[in-house]
Amino acid sequence: MALFGDKKEPRTISSDKISSATIITACMKVTGDLDGSDTIHVDGNVLGNITVSNTLVIGNSGVVEGDVRAKNVIINGELKGTIHCDNLEVMKTGKVGKSIVAKHLILDGAINGEITGLESIQVLENSHIDAVCIKSKTITVHGKIDGTVIASEILEIGAKGFVEGQITVKNIKTEEGGRMIGTMSTYQESDENTNIKAKATPSKGKPTAKGKPTAKGKGSVSSEGEDDFFKK
Repeated sequence: MALFGDKKEPRTISSDKISSATIITACMKVTGDLDGSDTIHVDGNVLGNITVSNTLVIGNSGVVEGDVRAKNVIINGELKGTIHCDNLEVMKTGKVGKSIVAKHLILDGAINGEITGLESIQVLENSHIDAVCIKSKTITVHGKIDGTVIASEILEIGAKGFVEGQITVKNIKTEEGGRMIGTMSTYQESDENTNIKAKATPSKGKPTAKGKPTAKGKGSVSSEGEDDFFKK
């Protein structure tokens, strides 16, 4: 899978960068904070906070118990702490607890806690999100989310996507087979862009709203009526 980079030219972590990184091997246990300017690769155990100006990689056997600040974070192992970064990728073997704040997130593992994507969140097929709250401008779901979901621009649910909980969206698009269960509200920003004003509507398996449902193209749903849900 391509890792971080823009949509036109995706980049991957090259082998020469990994070879020059600080590596905590599987037989090592480190207690204390780590601060680096290049790449840190953790295959062992770290009990402490990690701050790195480039990339943190947690390998399959790696476990970090502490808070992380980095430009890029790739997790194959387990992080028991908070994350602040530009780009985050949690692979299918990865596990993350507590809270995440990142610009762009690609999630294919197990995540528990609060998730904030400043720009976008992609939830892939293997991912299971148990979220106190997951929020971003754009959220694309091909896996499973349980919890509070807030999408200020659009929530897209793929054919294998499943969202259950309190859902607040401005626009929504679902592929055939995508499912939602819970309550649904329309997202509206106040003049100060600080508050969410919403009216809840129950949803059992698919979006529902007061008024006659009408399609706005394949897989998308809106309504006509007093609530005027999902109006673009």
